[in-house]
Amino acid sequence: MPGVTNLRVRPPVPVLSFLVPLVLLPVLAAAPASAEPESGFGAYEERVTPAAHYAALLSEEPEGAAVVVDDALSGGYDTDRLEEDLHRSFGGLGVPYHVVVSPFPGTGAEWGGEMLPSLHDRLGEEGLYVHIRPEDSWIEAEAHGVDLPVDDASGAVAKDPEIDYGTPVDELAEHYTAALLDPDVAERAAREWEHESESGPTVWEEFLGDLDPTSSVGPGNTGLAAGTGAGLVLALGCYVTWRLARRSRPGRPRIRVSVVSLTVVLPLTAAVALLPLSYTLSAPPGGAEIPDPVEEARSEPPYVSSTVRAEHLARELERAPVPLYVDPVSPMPLDGLADAAARLADSPVPVRAVVTPMDATDEFGGNPEVLAHALASVSGEDAVYVVVSGRAYEGSVEVTAAPVGVGIDTFTLGASVSEVEEPTPARAIGAVLDLVADMETSPEADDAPSFAGDHVYVPGPRWERYLSGGFLPGLLVVGPLIGLFLAGSVLGALALVRARRRTRRRSPSSRSLRVLAGRERARLGSLLSSDRAERVPRALMPQIEAALMVMERNPDDLDLLGVVAVSHRVHAVLEDPGLPVDSSPCAVNPLHGTATGIHGSRVTGGAVAPLCRGCADLPRSEQEANVLRIRDRGGARRSYLSMDDRTWVRHRFGARSPGRMVKSLVEEIDVR
Repeated sequence: MPGVTNLRVRPPVPVLSFLVPLVLLPVLAAAPASAEPESGFGAYEERVTPAAHYAALLSEEPEGAAVVVDDALSGGYDTDRLEEDLHRSFGGLGVPYHVVVSPFPGTGAEWGGEMLPSLHDRLGEEGLYVHIRPEDSWIEAEAHGVDLPVDDASGAVAKDPEIDYGTPVDELAEHYTAALLDPDVAERAAREWEHESESGPTVWEEFLGDLDPTSSVGPGNTGLAAGTGAGLVLALGCYVTWRLARRSRPGRPRIRVSVVSLTVVLPLTAAVALLPLSYTLSAPPGGAEIPDPVEEARSEPPYVSSTVRAEHLARELERAPVPLYVDPVSPMPLDGLADAAARLADSPVPVRAVVTPMDATDEFGGNPEVLAHALASVSGEDAVYVVVSGRAYEGSVEVTAAPVGVGIDTFTLGASVSEVEEPTPARAIGAVLDLVADMETSPEADDAPSFAGDHVYVPGPRWERYLSGGFLPGLLVVGPLIGLFLAGSVLGALALVRARRRTRRRSPSSRSLRVLAGRERARLGSLLSSDRAERVPRALMPQIEAALMVMERNPDDLDLLGVVAVSHRVHAVLEDPGLPVDSSPCAVNPLHGTATGIHGSRVTGGAVAPLCRGCADLPRSEQEANVLRIRDRGGARRSYLSMDDRTWVRHRFGARSPGRMVKSLVEEIDVR
C-alpha cells in the first residue's frame, strides 16, 4: 500500500526491520522457550510512524526533488504521470521540495497530529515540505530555509472558486505553486471567493442545471417543464378560441373562427412539447449516462479498477511467515498482534489478515470488503480474508471477513463479524478466528461478495425519462391548472379594475369632481376668449355665464356636476351644429355626456329617460344601480336624482327651462 511511486511498488523501508525476526522464525522455534521473544512475533507490535515511513521513501528520491505518491491513489490516477506533473509544478519554484501525496495520515486524533514537522526532523533538509490529500482543497505545507508564503498560498487555493473537493491533485499543485510565485493570487482568490459566496448561482443557472440532459433527472425535469408549458398553451388557446367563437355570429362564421384558432394553437402546443425533446435527445452522452468505472469494476473480479495496492498487500502476505500484514502507517493499536499471528498460524481454516488504513478516495472506496475480495482475486488462494481497516467509532475498530473457497457462507460469516466490537486489531482478529472455527462448512456455500450483485446504474433512454418524468401529468394536469389559475387571476384582476372604475364613475370623489369641473371651466373660459365664441348659440351663453359664476362661489358636488354638464353640452353643440341646444345629459350619469336618445328606463321615475349609448345597452336593473352618486350639502352620498329640490336637477342641467334655471342659479348665488 503506501510507498508506491510511479507504480513501482517499493517495500517500505521500516518493514524490513519487521521481516528479520520473521525470517528467523524456524530458528527461534527450535530454541529453548525461555529464549523465544513473545513466541517470535514481537515484530508485529513495533510502531512505525507515517513520518518515518514517508521519510524513508523520500530519502530514496533525488535530493531536493522528492515526490512520493502513495499507491492508495492508483485507483484514480496514473501515478507515473501524476509524479511527473508534480515535479513539473514544484520544480518551477527553484527551491528544494519534498512532496507526499497520500490520504494518510488522516485528520483524526488517532493519527497524532500533522506529519510535516516530524518529516522535516527526520530528513533534516531545507526546502519546501508539502502534504496533499486527494479530495481536500487545503494543502499542508511548511517552508524551512526558504522564503515562501506557504500559508497564504494554501488559503488562496482553498478560496479559489475553481477549486472544490473533486479537483484533481495535479490541478491543486498547479494552483498552489502559482500562488507561491505570485503573492497577488491569494488576494485575488480571496476577493473572488467572497464574491462567489455572496452571490452564489443564480436562479436561472440552477434551473438550467436541473434540466441537464446528461443528468439522471434532467430529461424528466425537462419533460415536466415542456408538458406543463404545452398544457398551458393548449388550455389558454382553447379558452381564447371559445371566447372568440362566442363573440362571432352563429353558424359557419363561428366554426371558421374555431378552426382558424386551433390551427394556430395546436402547432404551437406541439412546438412547446417537442422542441425541448429535440434538445434533450441531441445532447452528447455524458454525466450520469456514463457508467461509473468503479461500479463496473466491482461487478466482477478483481472488483477494483487498479490492482496495484491489492497486489502489493498480497505480496506482503506471501512474504510473511504467517498470513498477517500490518501496514507501517496504520494508526491502530498494535498490542497483542504477536498472539494473533500465532493463532493465525495454527488456524484449521486458512485465514489471511491485513491491518491497514483505508480512505474513501482509494480504489476500494474505503470499503474493507472490497479490499478483502480483491486480495482473494489477485492472490488466487482459498482462505478467509480478514481486513481490519480502522476505527468505525470510538472504542472499537472496523473488521471485515470474506470467505473464499473454504465452504463458509459469506452472508452468515459477515452477519456474525458485523457484531464484533473490539478495541484493537489483535482482539478483532481473535474474535473472527473464534467465529470461523465455529462455522459449519459446505461445498454449496455461497461465497460471492455481497456488493458484486449491485446493479451498475445507468439511466434509461432519454425519451423514456422525458415522457415518464412528468410530461403527461404536466400536459394534462399541471399546465391546464396553471392556465386556469392565470386566466382566473387575469380575469379577476380585470374585473376588479372594471369594478373600481365603475365605482369611481358611479360615485366619484369630491376632489375628482372639482378637478374635472376646473378643467371644464378652463375650456369654457378659453372658448369665450377665442374666435369660436361667435359660434356658440345665444341660448347657451346665459348657462355658460351661470356656470362660471357658480365656480366662483364655493360650489358643492352638484354645482361641480352642473358645470361639467353645461360644458359638455356646449362643446357637443359646437362639434355637431345640428344637435339641439336643449339636449339632455345622460340621466344615469351626466358625466357620460349628451344622451343619444330617449330609451326605456325607470331611472327618472317614468317609463323612459334620456340615455347615452352605453347606458342604453345595459339592463334596466344595472341602469338603476349605476345612477351617479355624489355628496349632498350635508356630506351624505346619494343619487344625484334624489336631489330634486336643487335647480340643477329640476331643470336637467339646462335641458328643461334653461332660462328659469339660470335665474334660479343667480338667486342661489346671491343668497350665498
